[in-house]
Amino acid sequence: MKKHIAFASLLTLISADIAFAQSEPFRLDMCESRTTSGWSFYCRPPEPEIEEPVEEVVAPAPAPTPEEVEPMTATEQMMEFRALIDETKHRAVLNPTRENVLAYMEINKLIGDKAGAFTDQWQRILFETPHLNANVDSPLAEAGIGVYQDQMLAAREATFQRVANEAGILFMFESDQNCGICRVQGEILTQLEDRYGVNILAVSMDGGGNASFPNAFVDNGRLQELGLEDYPAPTLALADPETGGVAVIGSGLITADEILERVFVITEIPIGERY
Repeated sequence: MKKHIAFASLLTLISADIAFAQSEPFRLDMCESRTTSGWSFYCRPPEPEIEEPVEEVVAPAPAPTPEEVEPMTATEQMMEFRALIDETKHRAVLNPTRENVLAYMEINKLIGDKAGAFTDQWQRILFETPHLNANVDSPLAEAGIGVYQDQMLAAREATFQRVANEAGILFMFESDQNCGICRVQGEILTQLEDRYGVNILAVSMDGGGNASFPNAFVDNGRLQELGLEDYPAPTLALADPETGGVAVIGSGLITADEILERVFVITEIPIGERY
């Protein structure tokens, strides 16, 4: 009887163990509930958790407000417009569809409109701004051109007479045999002498003669003193005997009208104001 009771108790304990075993499955890794001694000596310590790097999300910069956008300069705008013109033209040439050619025609019309507006504004400004209007000093109308030319001719002639008598016109030449245009230049100068009652100072650079100036001087080193020895024949110059100043009128064959014009420009018009 006692044996039967002891066996029943043992059976109860075994059943309890089996029930426990069924409620908790068998695991080799019992590190969570056992020590590292005994059959669980191989338990590995838990691996440290690796934190995934968190990407920092950078918020995009806010778009600038219209007040913050720096306006384009006029040059930048023009360059952009020219690039648009070129692109439209090239597209129409390479692919002449109706749309492409029409776009180029439209942009050409826009160019013409802008040019017309610019020209109209330019003319209106000239109407009311005399110092910008060349017609004030040099009449463009046919009726005024003749009057202006007559006035200018009178001014040139008066200046030539005054300068020729005060400073002197120097004519440097070589003999007619060596310099054919020197002979022609001499003829032009004698005509000016007869017309305006002036005297031309003729100087032979090589000792030869000129038919129009048989009494010309032969250079004895004076041209070198004036800095004129290297000029070609013929050469005309203004020479002031009082100051020793020299202003070259020009070299080569120069007509009578050109001589009057150049003398007037040199003596009457300050540099920078002729045009």
